[in-house]
Amino acid sequence: MAVRRVLAASAAGLALGAVASAGAESATKADPALASALQRGGLVLVIRHAATNFSKPDQDPVVLADCRTQRNLNAQGRADARTIGRGARRLELRIGNVLSSPFCRTKETARLAFGRFRISHALLNTVVAEHDARWRRQIRAARRLLGTKPAPGMLTVLVTHGSVVADTTGQTLEEGETLVFRPLGPSRSRLLGRILPREWQTLKPA
Repeated sequence: MAVRRVLAASAAGLALGAVASAGAESATKADPALASALQRGGLVLVIRHAATNFSKPDQDPVVLADCRTQRNLNAQGRADARTIGRGARRLELRIGNVLSSPFCRTKETARLAFGRFRISHALLNTVVAEHDARWRRQIRAARRLLGTKPAPGMLTVLVTHGSVVADTTGQTLEEGETLVFRPLGPSRSRLLGRILPREWQTLKPA
């Protein structure tokens, strides 16, 4: 499957209106209360793929089945993905569904962190997508994933791209960063906090 580059218009206003966000001032980074909330479950973890090699950008077109046409994880990214996984296991988090964009960098992040994933095209990179009907359908699907409550005590993991996070929530995040959302029902969610890759090493409940 090929993904062709096109100029994308800004959709910040649309994205910001769709999510009930707690705001930047209330979204603390990796505090003990966040660790306790993760252990209780019922949340959605949105992870931007880990660090990549920007000296080898995505080709035009990208072939999803061929990692050689894509920007892939570098050594730091692979280490960060493993750090996320170790942190989740140390906290004994109950990981349910792990969904990934079909790009190689997201799949590798999911595999190294959690050992498994299923592909979701709702999480496909939107950085070069036309903001047309197809894009709107994808963003609606991504918001539904954010608003869907996992099984009691479980966590859902979505491994995706910065552009998808921006389009669906209005939030920005670093490579490898985790945003923790509380799903609130159909297409609605609230941001609880953020976790950088290195913070998974020391994150602990109160």
